[in-house]
Amino acid sequence: MTIVLTVLSLILQCMSVGAAEEGEDAQALEQLPSGPDWALDASTAPEVVADSAILMDIDTGVILYEKNIHKRQYPASITKLLTCLLAAENSELTDIVTFSHEAVYGIERGSSNIGIDEGEQLTMEECLYAALLESANEVSSGIAEHVGGSIEGFTEMMNAKVRELGGSDSNFVNANGLHDDNHYTSAYDMALIGQAFAKNQMLLEMSATVYYHIDATPEQPDAIDLRHKHRMLPECQRSGKKPYEYTTGGKNGYTDTARQTLVTFAKKDGHRLVCVVLKDEKPKHYEDSIALFNYGFACYDNPALRAQIDAKAKELGAAEEEETPAEEEEKPAGEDGERLTQKEMDERVDGLTDRKEESTDQAESGGNEKKDREKSGGFPVLTVSVIAVSLGAVAVCGFIFYQSYRKEQERRRRQAEIMARHRARKQQGDRP
Repeated sequence: MTIVLTVLSLILQCMSVGAAEEGEDAQALEQLPSGPDWALDASTAPEVVADSAILMDIDTGVILYEKNIHKRQYPASITKLLTCLLAAENSELTDIVTFSHEAVYGIERGSSNIGIDEGEQLTMEECLYAALLESANEVSSGIAEHVGGSIEGFTEMMNAKVRELGGSDSNFVNANGLHDDNHYTSAYDMALIGQAFAKNQMLLEMSATVYYHIDATPEQPDAIDLRHKHRMLPECQRSGKKPYEYTTGGKNGYTDTARQTLVTFAKKDGHRLVCVVLKDEKPKHYEDSIALFNYGFACYDNPALRAQIDAKAKELGAAEEEETPAEEEEKPAGEDGERLTQKEMDERVDGLTDRKEESTDQAESGGNEKKDREKSGGFPVLTVSVIAVSLGAVAVCGFIFYQSYRKEQERRRRQAEIMARHRARKQQGDRP
């Protein structure tokens, strides 16, 4: 029985390792506290036209500026940041997305699209570029159906992801951001989504790409040129007078009801910020974002404000540690599922041993039981069966985790190849 208990303990440890691996990414985005007292209070903060706005440090979660950050707003196409984040986490870039009738014709007439037709196909990589650069609504719906099985199934994933990130002000009912009274968010929730998006380097680089070409194929007969619509990107052809040299990516949105919405990522001197402005007006959504970035980066150069930022970052880090429960040592469970101490376990093992010895004495005094024991080679048949089943379970457990490890390594290799290709394209100045 000691061998059986040891094997069962190994199985429990395997299950614990698997759960830790699945939660690795979630731990990196641990929910942070929120509220008005969290934002940096500085008299030099700019006035913005946007009805809601927030400026957050991507790496620490410190809020440098806030305005109506929990007010309900309509996000429009910045919804696609969450759509692409979920797609990147739940699919491969090489996946083939086939567009249904609903995905193609279920969007508003005249809304942003790239002319994909029913039955045509794109790779997931091409879909992500189409959603981020051209804000293609039919492509976003296709992504949702491919990843979630249906648009409704995908929106359940969207709302679950927001809650996982720490947001509580949102309700998403589609993957593209087309207006629906029940499709809403807040500046704070969008900052959390933006923070998670920016921590995915592949997605961040995609959102900073100003031009991408899709070749024609038998499954998609038209060559398609994609051009980014976020005018703060330094090399964006549509930038006009609004480029911002520190911009590293982002997404814009607009509907008549939502007005201008914008999420922008910027980096300067090692500091990474995400800025969200909601219900703004053109071109103020760009001007507000630039003003907030200038203010935010200046805060790091001001010793007094920098001290406040560092103190808040330390406070948030301490809060994360307190909220993370210490790992408890796995202990074998009793018959009713209760955890046993080592002493209790020893007592039970001793009890089992005593009962086994009594049973053996009785078997020796009985002729039929003695013959059965001799036929089994001196070991009870039940014990042999349990050991065999347990060893088989350990083998299956090891095989499953090995396959998962191989799959994850292959995914990372392919993602690294894609990112290398993106960087090479940028260095060669691959622009029309």
